[in-house]
Amino acid sequence: MRARIFALLAYAGAAVTLIVAACVPFVLMGLITKGVAHAGLHVDDSYSGGVIARTLSRTGYHIDVYQPVRPRALQALDPFVQIAFRPAASLPARVSEDIDLDGDGQPDVRVCFTVPSDPHARPTGTVVALNSKYKSFTMPGSYSFSQLMVHSGDAIIVRVPMTESETP
Repeated sequence: MRARIFALLAYAGAAVTLIVAACVPFVLMGLITKGVAHAGLHVDDSYSGGVIARTLSRTGYHIDVYQPVRPRALQALDPFVQIAFRPAASLPARVSEDIDLDGDGQPDVRVCFTVPSDPHARPTGTVVALNSKYKSFTMPGSYSFSQLMVHSGDAIIVRVPMTESETP
């Protein structure tokens, strides 16, 4: 009889342990989320594109121009400026824009691309530098983290590489 009671208690303890183990992530998720939020952690600018410096309004869409992103120590990254065309669904089939990246009132690059009908396909186009601060490129072409043109979420993201002479 005693062995039977111990076996029953062991099974009951195992069941309670499984229930607690299954519930702990849900209970602790709120605490973990609050802890991370208070820790001040954020996605590095080299991944997020940095902070939006200004927004240019166009008919049916807008263009977010980000602050320049420069590599930190030990980052294998070329400096770049990110541009986001939003919302992607409202963009014309062919986009051609002269954009002032540094806020001096003069266009710095001419961005031309075709918006693909498939949201998973990469846009094709060119970025033409209108001064020596930035580099021109064509997509498809060589891909790098500092030089790209992609459809991401509800935006077409373009990263324009900066010349080395413009970095501190």
